[in-house]
Amino acid sequence: MSEENKRKTAFIMAIIVGFLDILVLYLGTIRPTHIGWAVASTGIITFLGTLMLINHLSKSTDFDKGEVRKAMTGSFIVVYFSLVCLLTLTDIGVSDTDLGKTIISHFTYLVGIVVVFYFGSRAVENYLKAPQKPGK
Repeated sequence: MSEENKRKTAFIMAIIVGFLDILVLYLGTIRPTHIGWAVASTGIITFLGTLMLINHLSKSTDFDKGEVRKAMTGSFIVVYFSLVCLLTLTDIGVSDTDLGKTIISHFTYLVGIVVVFYFGSRAVENYLKAPQKPGK
């Protein structure tokens, strides 16, 4: 498969994942009891879609290029933004309570930790791959 066809296929895959995320969130807001399932489904769809997309663009068929780390980070960030938007921009009932504020603040810390470990593990990976100079 040529590089241009790979990119076109990846673009179509990304659009499908984004559309599915938006569709699930929309369907979840129709009934307030389904919002939790919608946010969780968004995370799962994003994780699997990103994993397939990154593996498709990779030259290797193994999951050794950090695909899982990238998929988890992308999934956490999409769920975080979905949750923040749902709790702040809709009237689902928990955004004004202490529970809503606690959920947002704790999830903000969690996403911050995930992002720090993503970039931290990347730095450690690059350090370990760098050639070591003798005498150090």
